[in-house]
Amino acid sequence: MAFYDIKSASNPQEKTTLEQKHVPLISVPAKVKQGEFFEVTVKMGEIDHPVEPGHFIQYVDLYANYYHLGRVGFTPEMKPEATLRVKLEESCTLRAYILCNLHGQWENAVDIIVE
Repeated sequence: MAFYDIKSASNPQEKTTLEQKHVPLISVPAKVKQGEFFEVTVKMGEIDHPVEPGHFIQYVDLYANYYHLGRVGFTPEMKPEATLRVKLEESCTLRAYILCNLHGQWENAVDIIVE
């Protein structure tokens, strides 16, 4: 697998240690109201990811289906976690992509219902 390949958990029920550190966790309500702002929190992994000059998360991107909602950048001095306030007009899949400077890009997705 090349550095530029987008990686995800091969088996979400039995993640490797590498996957536990890199697959983004998306916290969001299962249902939201159409056109109303709500919070989406993206945390980098189930276990802490290193935050040091030689190994850190550079950014997280958030998408609704394939529409880009926003990006948050990080430095080695920042905890790689972000909360964004967004609104949606229709049900979709929220996708989070993170970039680790050593292990490349990782993704995760969660479906959300808009009422």
